Amino acid sequence: MDVLAQEAISKNYTPGMQIIVAKKGKVIYDKVFGTQDIHKRQKLNWDHLYDVASVTKVVASVPLIMKEFEAGKITFEQTLGELDSDLKTTNKNGLKVKEVLAHQAGLAPWIGFYKETVNVKNARLYLDFYSRRQDEEHTIKVTDNIFIINSIKDSIYEDIAKSPIGKKVYEYSDLGFYIFQKRIENDYKKSYQELLQEKFYQPLGMYHTMYNPKDKFDLEVIVPTAYDKTYRNQLIHGYVHDQGAAMMGGIAGHAGVFSNAIDLAKLMQMYLNKGFYGGQQFIKSEIIDQFTAKQYPNSNRGAGFDKSLIKSIKGASNDAFGHYGFTGTMVWADPKYDLVYIFLSNRVNISEDNNLLSSKKVRENILQLIYDSFLP
Repeated sequence: MDVLAQEAISKNYTPGMQIIVAKKGKVIYDKVFGTQDIHKRQKLNWDHLYDVASVTKVVASVPLIMKEFEAGKITFEQTLGELDSDLKTTNKNGLKVKEVLAHQAGLAPWIGFYKETVNVKNARLYLDFYSRRQDEEHTIKVTDNIFIINSIKDSIYEDIAKSPIGKKVYEYSDLGFYIFQKRIENDYKKSYQELLQEKFYQPLGMYHTMYNPKDKFDLEVIVPTAYDKTYRNQLIHGYVHDQGAAMMGGIAGHAGVFSNAIDLAKLMQMYLNKGFYGGQQFIKSEIIDQFTAKQYPNSNRGAGFDKSLIKSIKGASNDAFGHYGFTGTMVWADPKYDLVYIFLSNRVNISEDNNLLSSKKVRENILQLIYDSFLP
């Protein structure tokens, strides 16, 4: 594992990484490699925070959706029109929650909301949408020197409502997680940030996990993500990499959470423990089982969780589940072997086009070594 990690750094797949492996509730491997960024000025430490990208879906949206299931406010068979009245007269009305969570509802994979607000050729912001200073009309902070118009969230939801629907086959999509966020925040009259800290992160001891980490932590402990050439025209450091999440003020259902490997291991262990951790039952065990199970015969997804590696990792059980993140992150758990694996990196810091971490299967090869170490 050390050799694979060091090779990935020496060949510029990523500047650095945090890796944790836990077996039967005990950490058996906990190492950091490399530096925070390509300039190699600061050595990476265990407490440094990464933008976990789409891993946000299973460390933010999914646990909150599970709590809604517990309260009887959401079910798999409910439709998006029932969750959000604004969708009743749209082509999203009849889409079921289960289909959306399993990425099998026909939703478009992604919408480049920011492209309507900026000249992507030179990253020049349109003044109809932005201000360099915060004022009454521009309260949503995108970065330190970019504030977006307050009505942008309504525009994002309208774009989602108007987006086309494709065939009901597996296609990964961010869009449903905007809808879940809107519903849950309206239910509780609180932001995801507040809800997650209150219901999960603080009780679990995940003190280094949050949205918009710059509000709490010094930049020295936040890993720089990437240089954004098409939207913000600056190094993204302490702010979310995903453009759509940035337009939501950094707090979104599909992206935006920052964390470190130790914190994420606690959450994944809670899932492994059927919702129990540190003397507290966070989520009912039957709901954990429902969400981590395969949802459709022709798909490799749970409800929010990814199960695709079961087929490619020798020894992985059918009960295993996890998720990837675009920036170079991954979480994985296998109940059969009481195994947790966390891999965090910022491969996009080399270049946003750098795909070597994925194409060389670094995360998967390390996971395979873990299974090989205890299976015949």
